[in-house]
Amino acid sequence: MEIVDAFDFILLPIYLGIFYILANRNLRKNSKNPLYKLYYRKGLNYKFIGSVGFAFIYVFYYKGGDTISFYHAVHPLFTLFYTDPIAFLTFILSYHDPYPWQCLPYAWHHSIAYLIRGSATLTTIRIGALVNVLCFNSYFALCLAFAYISYQFQWRMFLLLASIYPSQHKRLSVAFLMIPSVIFWGSGLSKDCIMMGCIMLFFYCFYNVVIYNRRYFRYFVMLFFAGFLMSLIRGFILFTLFPCLMLMAGTYYRNAIRSSAIRFLIGPVVVVGALGASYLFVHGLGSEVQTYSVESLQQKAEGFHSWHTSLAEKGGSGYSIEGDVKYTAGGVLKQAPKAIAIALFGPFVWQIRSPIMALSGIESLLFLYFTLRMLFNKRIYALGGVLVQDHIINFCVPFSIILAVAIGLTSFNYGALVRYKIPILPFFATALILINYRLNNPDAK
Repeated sequence: MEIVDAFDFILLPIYLGIFYILANRNLRKNSKNPLYKLYYRKGLNYKFIGSVGFAFIYVFYYKGGDTISFYHAVHPLFTLFYTDPIAFLTFILSYHDPYPWQCLPYAWHHSIAYLIRGSATLTTIRIGALVNVLCFNSYFALCLAFAYISYQFQWRMFLLLASIYPSQHKRLSVAFLMIPSVIFWGSGLSKDCIMMGCIMLFFYCFYNVVIYNRRYFRYFVMLFFAGFLMSLIRGFILFTLFPCLMLMAGTYYRNAIRSSAIRFLIGPVVVVGALGASYLFVHGLGSEVQTYSVESLQQKAEGFHSWHTSLAEKGGSGYSIEGDVKYTAGGVLKQAPKAIAIALFGPFVWQIRSPIMALSGIESLLFLYFTLRMLFNKRIYALGGVLVQDHIINFCVPFSIILAVAIGLTSFNYGALVRYKIPILPFFATALILINYRLNNPDAK
């Protein structure tokens, strides 16, 4: 079966028109908010360009890949929706049910049996199949739909931070709406696109519930839903996200205390409390979702290492970390600086092997430039106070560093690295923006 045909090219402008109609409706509803006028359509344009580019490159350049395999897995489910809707809905709504037997011959024919065995891939297939019902089995339309839906969550995240730091809205718009690799890898039928949307939604709902005290039922539902999806697709990100959010909340409420002496004394209590609550959360979730329990993380890391190393040996864009990587506390800490450097600033210019990797290399070079620029700030001596006092920075820095270590020590292939690290980049960019702002404006509230 051809991935795309004339029908896809007909539907592409039609669905673009539909999504722009929906976007214009959002603009009219929020016409009094200047940020919508400044950035909403601009960011959406970039998102759609990334989505179309993502689809075209995988169809006509790579002529395959995970996203195409996901589409092959989703394709027969569209027919199942009409021939046996009960079987379709049973598969969609039950996260532990196997891939429908009616669709297995199609999966075997297209050699995608490996996708229908794990919770991460099956969850992506379920979401893709549900969205595909409205996309008439068109790969182009499906990618556009994923891009539009995930953009709404990124936009909400940008609005939230822009409301906290109104003077930094222009820079924050770049961090959340305009980073090229985030736009490209987060704008198609893929686990990466789903994870980006879930992270943004989880943060947004957590902040509204815990910081703004908006304990509305819909926020709790969306918080649970986003967390559950993350636990099924890439649980290690959830296990990083929640502790950092707890630390952020603790810092926020600690700073609300007027007495400086009490704030100083309560600091360690905040850290210990955040870690304790996170430990209970991780172990509680791990008991419900065994594939992402704490006990299985080392095994998964070793598996990723082995698989991506083998890909590199077959001619892929691999990298290595000097010395054996031991997935113990001591082994991880020993290799952490190298992993952080690779995840945040790789691929390096001398490791570029393709035009697509060249774009990632240029982007990484810019991140390195702005990081060095921050480190050479004339008030860098105040960095410790900035890291402790600003609750958003208190989230962004540990979240970026911990994920960078995890991804740097498990990818060993730049093709995987540039995709896995896209959840880091908006928050790492935000950290650089806010740290620079705090250092240059020490009296800013």
